[in-house]
Amino acid sequence: MEYYLYTRQKTLLRFLLTRKDWVKGQEIAAALGVTDRTVRNDIAYINSLTKDNEEIITSMKSKGYRIKNCEKAREILKLARVDSPDNPDERVNYILKKLIFDKKELDIYQLADEIMVSESTIVGDLKRINKIVSANNRDLKVIKKSSKIFLKGSEKDKRSLLSELLFKETNGSFFDVSKYKKYFKDVDLDLIQKHLLETVKKYSFSINEMAVVNLLIHIAITVDRIKNKNLLDIYTSCRNMVNTMEYKIAKELCTKLEDEFQIKFPPEEVLYVSYLILGREKIQCTCTNRDELKDIVEPYYISLTVALLNSIATEYGIDFTRDDTLLIGLCLHLKIMYCRIKNGMVLRNPLLEDLKRRYPFIFEIAVFLAREFYRLTGLQVNEDEIGFIALHLGAAFERYTEKQNFPKRVAIVCPTGYTTSNILLSKINSIYKEKIKVLGVFSFMELDSIKKDNPDFIFTTVPLEHDLPINTIVISPFLDEKDKKLIDKTLNLYYAESKAESLRSEADKFFKEELFYKNLVFQNEFQVIDFMAKELHEKGYVPQNYPQLVIEREKLSSTSFGNLVAIPHPVLISAYETVISVAILDKPIMWGKHKVQLVLMFAIKPGDRKKLDFLYNHIIDAIDRPGGVNSLIESRDFYDFKSRLLNLNYEN
Repeated sequence: MEYYLYTRQKTLLRFLLTRKDWVKGQEIAAALGVTDRTVRNDIAYINSLTKDNEEIITSMKSKGYRIKNCEKAREILKLARVDSPDNPDERVNYILKKLIFDKKELDIYQLADEIMVSESTIVGDLKRINKIVSANNRDLKVIKKSSKIFLKGSEKDKRSLLSELLFKETNGSFFDVSKYKKYFKDVDLDLIQKHLLETVKKYSFSINEMAVVNLLIHIAITVDRIKNKNLLDIYTSCRNMVNTMEYKIAKELCTKLEDEFQIKFPPEEVLYVSYLILGREKIQCTCTNRDELKDIVEPYYISLTVALLNSIATEYGIDFTRDDTLLIGLCLHLKIMYCRIKNGMVLRNPLLEDLKRRYPFIFEIAVFLAREFYRLTGLQVNEDEIGFIALHLGAAFERYTEKQNFPKRVAIVCPTGYTTSNILLSKINSIYKEKIKVLGVFSFMELDSIKKDNPDFIFTTVPLEHDLPINTIVISPFLDEKDKKLIDKTLNLYYAESKAESLRSEADKFFKEELFYKNLVFQNEFQVIDFMAKELHEKGYVPQNYPQLVIEREKLSSTSFGNLVAIPHPVLISAYETVISVAILDKPIMWGKHKVQLVLMFAIKPGDRKKLDFLYNHIIDAIDRPGGVNSLIESRDFYDFKSRLLNLNYEN
């Protein structure tokens, strides 16, 4: 048997076990740093842990308290699971759950006693708490009146917040249903899961494991809230839903749960469950090309997907428009996502933090896509949904990269004769046999043939004027070292000996001493962004509205990486010159969901994005290494920082 105790209650038990005689309540309170009232409440709770109501701690009015059953007290300590917050994050989550679960107002002084912090600490937490409760367009706010606090807002938004807190507390065990059971003491999760799976199977409603867990927890919250008389305060007509499969599933499932838990689902709660199910179905798609897509998806979603892929090509120079696998998968996803957002339903993404940390560039494209989606539809995409978009883009990027690594198709123009052409051809085939496929040697007069073959590059031994959209470089027919370096650069081939040189050159170019700041003191991420962006503007690197542009991006999805680093930047590039500003804070601050002490603000000039690729990849690699960030934070000055960064060797 497990016992749930606060750390303070365990301390109280240990304290009394060391005392053989009676101990006054005031002495215990002084030892624990709490009030007499808290001591009385804790002792009453500890005594309630025995099934037969046998006292573990006895009391006498004139003498105080002492342990009556030492054996039971030691058993409780041995089997106890601590259920109290031990750090600021846990404290905030703890307060939030109490605000949701407790119908009455919370007394700040009692709450402070309960979790062993000062009243001022609780008051200080309220600003951060209000930031969390209002995220994802929730209309919630914590109101403070005198020494009381309460959560104001709709029941639907409270449920959304509670699901977010529970998923967050699983600490990476998203799919382990047993991890959620401690939050639902009066609701059997296994029973709900059994009925849920049986019902969706009956209606041939295909659903993946991620959606099952999302649905299960949301429905468990619904059952728990109904049991405790916390009913939805919305009244929506079910006319549009009543004939849908989702509504039929919800109706049957709710009937089963009514019998199991002895509760009654009002019509609006049945409708709410149907909306929870809506947007969770996994579309079984047999499409092999885009032409077949129009048979299962409305033209609107196809056009929307094409427009979004075109915007990626324009902004990032990455052409996904011909990737039918991406077009089909993303189009189907956007249709379901559109439905979820329209109906205010949230699908939690257990891969979100990993995606942000491991694939920052792909996630950044997904953030850009979310912004474009909002521009085209007026619907705001939350961070979880951005993560799902990133999964589609990541798979497409792997295909794109693989295609880029195929041998490049090259047309050679060499008008200096057969012998020199053969020398050049032999050298290229010898040096680049796995990197280049030569389509042939052409003359000046054969540009039409070159156009027909559509090569990736033209290598010419003399200056060549043409209007073909093909990258062209001029090389010597004898292919000397200078020519090889030019070809390597053109093909993006970097070798170990040139990496350090390239890295140092890029660091010297993009890091500026005047944009290096150390020991800064700020309270939150927006103060840091405002300071760094204004400094960039004052020094002539960015336009005046740069702080607003960076904050706009930050609100879409936090740029903190979870390892004391944040890389704030705008969605669209708009700098006058490409630079990286560096700030090392005096102490870590909360930045989104993570603590941050090292801030790298990127300012990129239009057309310069690719020039930063090599340095950016090195930075991401460096900050992802054990000790890498701490080493950078300990930098004495600008030159020490740059040296430390460069010495964190880049590895393939």
